[in-house]
Amino acid sequence: MKNFLSHAKAMLVLATATIITISCGDDDDDTPPVQTELEIPTEYVSAAYATNSAVEGGVIDELSTLTSALNAAESDAQGANTVGAITYDANSTLAAVTQSNYKTLIDGWLVELVNAANDDDGFQNPGADNAPAAGEEGGKLGSRLLDENGLELEQMIQKGSFGAALYNHALTVVNQIKSGTETDPGAIDKLVEIHGTTDAFDGDPASDAATKTTAAATYSRRRSNFTTKTGAFWDIKTALITARAAMEAGSAFDTERDAALDAYLLAWEESNFATVIYYCLATKSQLQAAGTLSDGDEKDAALGNALHAYAEGVGFAHGFKRVATKKITDAQIDQVLADLLAAEGDTPTSFEFLNKVSLLQNLDDIVADLKAIYGFTDAQITDFEENDPGS
Repeated sequence: MKNFLSHAKAMLVLATATIITISCGDDDDDTPPVQTELEIPTEYVSAAYATNSAVEGGVIDELSTLTSALNAAESDAQGANTVGAITYDANSTLAAVTQSNYKTLIDGWLVELVNAANDDDGFQNPGADNAPAAGEEGGKLGSRLLDENGLELEQMIQKGSFGAALYNHALTVVNQIKSGTETDPGAIDKLVEIHGTTDAFDGDPASDAATKTTAAATYSRRRSNFTTKTGAFWDIKTALITARAAMEAGSAFDTERDAALDAYLLAWEESNFATVIYYCLATKSQLQAAGTLSDGDEKDAALGNALHAYAEGVGFAHGFKRVATKKITDAQIDQVLADLLAAEGDTPTSFEFLNKVSLLQNLDDIVADLKAIYGFTDAQITDFEENDPGS
């Protein structure tokens, strides 16, 4: 994103420079030069990336497999065949790295999603200030599978896992590095992979390369500008290149290493909540556009897509609740979820966004609150309305 530099990134830039060596007075002295300032490569280099990041690649693959099962359930919903139970393997690496409270929520959502897929009719809008009828389990609105409350649970499971599992695991690795229990520079490869890119950092949306982004990196890429090479994706690349260089250079550069790791985490978090802003704006515009349509399949499809965008925002926000080391507080996340009518511990009333135009103000409030929390500029908010601005 244009001018997208966090305070942590700024500190990182100030802490780094080109290599300076101490010259020797004796030409015959074979003592190697002493590195007094950190040399930072322009590209990420790792000779054993695939080996170092194999566990993290497995987590990404497990989440992809789970998401494919959720997509299949949506496709088969209200069909002739019964949708079978979808399991969240307690022994999987994905489950092991997922924040415990969120894993419990996912277990329940998986059951509800299958129930919605197997209900005998589509989604039934209860109407303003009502509750779903007894026995309603949800169903499709257009092409989107919603629970009886109008929440698309696939997004809660997948997008929420970007924070509750992937970022949560990244934070564990960062803490291991900072504490000194992990000293191998190859640990930085884990942070590259769990974010959803590779050592090639090929996030160009125009690229056909096999190394294109997945998982959370897809969204840090979308919040970044590929013309100016600014934004969260580029901040993360710079931070991880710097962190790896600092670890390779030795303990004299632990301060630079830690600043780079902090910049990585903050850029990821900022891209996550910039994406919440994107989906709030998208939900508002899609609901307004759907309101101009006559009742029928076209309007149902538009409304379903609006609640799809809405659920993405809920999932991205909810997944960061309770993870340690973040700028936003849990109380602030609770306010976002309350404005989205999906407060944790309460039965969501997501369907009310279909019934009350006044609730569009909630979406504006969320954008304003997140803008203040992260110090986003008006120009950044405008960029957040696009995917891959400048591409």
